[in-house]
Amino acid sequence: MKFDRIFVIDDDTIIHTIQKLLLQEYFPENFLERYDDSTRALDRLLSMDEDVKEILIFLDLNMPVLSGLQLLDKLQENGIHYNITVFILTFSNNTAEIEKVNSHSYVKKVIRKPLTREKLAELDIVRSRGI
Repeated sequence: MKFDRIFVIDDDTIIHTIQKLLLQEYFPENFLERYDDSTRALDRLLSMDEDVKEILIFLDLNMPVLSGLQLLDKLQENGIHYNITVFILTFSNNTAEIEKVNSHSYVKKVIRKPLTREKLAELDIVRSRGI
């Protein structure tokens, strides 16, 4: 699948850096937008140009100020012009929380942190790169 933009939204600097390096390896043709503040990421997502058609987001569930689920709800409320594929990344073991976010229309899958090559390969969004 071809994405116009890829977002990594996570407030944990170490996890954020690891995810970005891994994603750059598998999506070298894409510019990765990295945010540690979900409100800034929301502003950017709501201001995308009309030529943007496909966006991939790796989103931390538990963020300060605006949670991952709240960010998705705000995108839905504002109506976006592009297709969005979201993978939620979390350390949470809260089954009710995971079920709730997994039922959101934008969410493809909830993934336990950290993101690894093996987990990325299971997502069926990357071309084979010898994983």
